[in-house]
Amino acid sequence: MLKIILLYQLSSKLPLANSLDDIYDTVEEALKKILKLNSFAILMKKGNELVAVRTYGIKKPNSPLKLDGKGITVASFNEKKTIYSPDVTKDERYVESNPNTRSELAVPIKFGNEVLGIINVESAEYNAFNEEDTTILEIFASMVAAAIKNVEYKEKLASSERKYRSMFENAVEGIYRIDINGKLLEVNPSLEKLFGYSEEELKKMDLSHLYKNPEMRKNFIKEVKEKGFVKNYEVEYVRKDGKTIIGNEFAILVKEGDKEYIDGIIHDITELKKAIKESEFYNSLLRHDIANKLQIIYGYLDIIYEEAEGETKEMAELALNAAKSAMELIENVRKLSKLKTKEKRVINMGKTMEGIMHEYEKELKDRGIRAIYNGKDVEIYANDFLKEAISNIIWNAIVHSKASQIKVWMESNGETKIFIEDNGIGIPDEIKDKIFEMGVKGKESSGSGLGLYLAKKIVEEHKGKIEVSDTKNGGTLFKITLPNQ
Repeated sequence: MLKIILLYQLSSKLPLANSLDDIYDTVEEALKKILKLNSFAILMKKGNELVAVRTYGIKKPNSPLKLDGKGITVASFNEKKTIYSPDVTKDERYVESNPNTRSELAVPIKFGNEVLGIINVESAEYNAFNEEDTTILEIFASMVAAAIKNVEYKEKLASSERKYRSMFENAVEGIYRIDINGKLLEVNPSLEKLFGYSEEELKKMDLSHLYKNPEMRKNFIKEVKEKGFVKNYEVEYVRKDGKTIIGNEFAILVKEGDKEYIDGIIHDITELKKAIKESEFYNSLLRHDIANKLQIIYGYLDIIYEEAEGETKEMAELALNAAKSAMELIENVRKLSKLKTKEKRVINMGKTMEGIMHEYEKELKDRGIRAIYNGKDVEIYANDFLKEAISNIIWNAIVHSKASQIKVWMESNGETKIFIEDNGIGIPDEIKDKIFEMGVKGKESSGSGLGLYLAKKIVEEHKGKIEVSDTKNGGTLFKITLPNQ
């Protein structure tokens, strides 16, 4: 009974241990001073081995014990139970570590069903250990296992805290924590730099003063409290130097015990907004002023072409084609910029496809291409750009495939599938895997390489997908899959 009391008193040090060495020191002290053992080893699992971390009265093994090898200690680990050998000379599992050993007791350091290591004690006497010794060591081993797991948890927590602190301090974005009433508790260096105030200055001030419109601060706090988060909250802030910046703010309501906090991140999007504004200006200039001038140039070139002869007529035709290509490029850029804003409506896809095929009747006839069409009367939710995307693929097949037959058909079963197949020369190997990328086109094409890229963007905007593959006869098959209404 005295041993248990003393052992319990010493074991109270285990939960306070901050390292595995602290634990091993306590175990060694208990085995020596309380249990009065003069021959023992503490072995811990590392990989597929048991490594002696402490030994007393036993020669430390020259190498770790393999868990797939022999030994009473190894058997105790693998079987996850205490093993007592009162006479090791008659035990086939025994591996000699001390020539004087006659009895051995191996107790697993077990946490739940996981064995972390072994406390192994030996004696020069036969049958030296009794049931009380076994019970005491098993109780002690379970305390040791809990202490080891506690240290591991502390180490992981410390590691996580170091990683968090490093991320917090070095993040490019401004990061903060405020209390539920909006008072600042903590900021990182990037936020100090963003606003031009030190952390101490920010903690003392009313944070609504950072907002160009202070009312937005109240709305922000209110929304976080009601919804539990706010994302993409775009705000104009005023720095310490009076300069206005634009931020995109994300915040989340955090509960820790009975306290609530708001953790947030602010992205400085001032330069991004400036770039977008400039981009919109240049796009507008490209689409309107330059497009209008190209129309005038195209008109004059057309007049020259009609009246010219010989080499002059050929040069005028080249210039006309170049101007036409430039206008098509500007139009494609316009479509890309308007893609997300174009309103969708219910479209009868069968009638749309029939209309496209009708539009190309003359071109198909002039080129001697046989057209086969089989449509379906199905409705989908789409905008007018979808018709243009499909029309572009069919036009490419007519103009570039050198086909004698183009087959277009539809299938509808929960979703609409549109197939466009030609028996032409196929897509060149060098561009087959990147046919939908921006600027990719065949060597003989005079286009901008935006057509199929634009078609893919339009289909994806309709939550669909577009695929291309070779046919058995060497031609090309495009498949467009779209969700039904």
